[in-house]
Amino acid sequence: MKTILIDGNNLIHKIPAVKSLFLKDKNASQLALLEAVKSKISMTDKLIIVFDGHGSFKKAEVIHSENITADDVIRKKIEAFGDYKKLKVVSSDYEITNLGKVCGCEVMKSEDFWKSINKIIPYSGKDNI
Repeated sequence: MKTILIDGNNLIHKIPAVKSLFLKDKNASQLALLEAVKSKISMTDKLIIVFDGHGSFKKAEVIHSENITADDVIRKKIEAFGDYKKLKVVSSDYEITNLGKVCGCEVMKSEDFWKSINKIIPYSGKDNI
């Protein structure tokens, strides 16, 4: 089991459809991102998405940073995690990714993470039954 810690607003701005929704309705875009990511990751992985500011919904996988930045929340989560080999940090923010690397976490840029969970596996023509 891995914990995937995502800089939510960072990822939103790397996905054109979700970004355009964000410009109209911040909360709807956050929920859309949550559902899109949850549907594409392993059910055994724990998901934590951190968004800047206040939100009007509560979900177990979502943290709204309230009066501090999402980066501050993510930084504290990384530092307190402990078993860094089981933590994947998803952000394109240099300070966050650098901290993750220094701590020994798996680190992915937001755009690379989105591409990786949306890969289409080509059909080989052979059934593996």
